[in-house]
Amino acid sequence: MITKTAIALIAIGNIFYAYRCILGTRAFIDQYGMGDGSAFMIKLAGTFCAGLGFMLAYVLMTGIAGTWELFTYGFVQAALLTVVGYQTVNGPWAEVEGVKATKEGYMAPAVFAVLNAVVLFTGAETLYA
Repeated sequence: MITKTAIALIAIGNIFYAYRCILGTRAFIDQYGMGDGSAFMIKLAGTFCAGLGFMLAYVLMTGIAGTWELFTYGFVQAALLTVVGYQTVNGPWAEVEGVKATKEGYMAPAVFAVLNAVVLFTGAETLYA
């Protein structure tokens, strides 16, 4: 139960960010003051979120047996983004006029990293089958 709940939360979170990045690009740009030149990169990030979110939804419907690579990727990507996000939010970029840096840049990926780790540990018997 813990494993499926964690997977569902990861999927929902990724689909949420995919929506914000791909369909709500303008609002995302305005919220963080990143400028219009960031639109392509925001949409690119959204496609990664969408791909992972849809794959996780599929895994929830079909079973997690043998899908450890998906959650390992999710953990590594989220852990890297946590570090990079922290450095960025607390670095020179955050001081650029108009930029509205928030802790969301590293807190959200930290939550995704923890949830992926939970799946990797609680679902180990099935994931590595």
